[in-house]
Amino acid sequence: MNVDAQGDSSVTKAARRIVSVDALRGFDMFWIVGADSLVAGLRQVSDYPVVETVAEQLEHVPWTGFHFYDLIFPLFVFLMGVSTVFSLGRTKREGDLRKAYWRLVKRSALLIGLGIFYYGALQRDDGPEQYRFVGVLQRIGICYLFSGLVFLNFRAKGIFVVLVLLLGGY
Repeated sequence: MNVDAQGDSSVTKAARRIVSVDALRGFDMFWIVGADSLVAGLRQVSDYPVVETVAEQLEHVPWTGFHFYDLIFPLFVFLMGVSTVFSLGRTKREGDLRKAYWRLVKRSALLIGLGIFYYGALQRDDGPEQYRFVGVLQRIGICYLFSGLVFLNFRAKGIFVVLVLLLGGY
């Protein structure tokens, strides 16, 4: 793990990153930004069984079961949670909770705002009931906000209790 545990200021910010998390995030982003379109194009020009199999994995399953494509969003939320521990954890350890809360609210608002903008809420003329307020980016922003609040306000035992309550409630 490529992390500077002592907070040495001579170590660059890039050297403190966890390469495996960055690699997995890059892999996830590859699929999020449209690699499925690349596979769909290959499917149209190719009759190889492996291309067909990969293309099938990049379609949503209506309800029962799941394909690879259905794991892209949960993987991103998982990576966001892992990153939250490192980014907010450092600020929490330094004792600057106000800064951590501000960062949390700012990033959440940015994600939610970008999602609303992406789905065209500002350009639509057909009324607010047609806006898509709960798209993928908004969900990521909401998950980040609430998971960050739990992380900042509870210790490990409290986080575990929240986890059990959420899973039990679900």
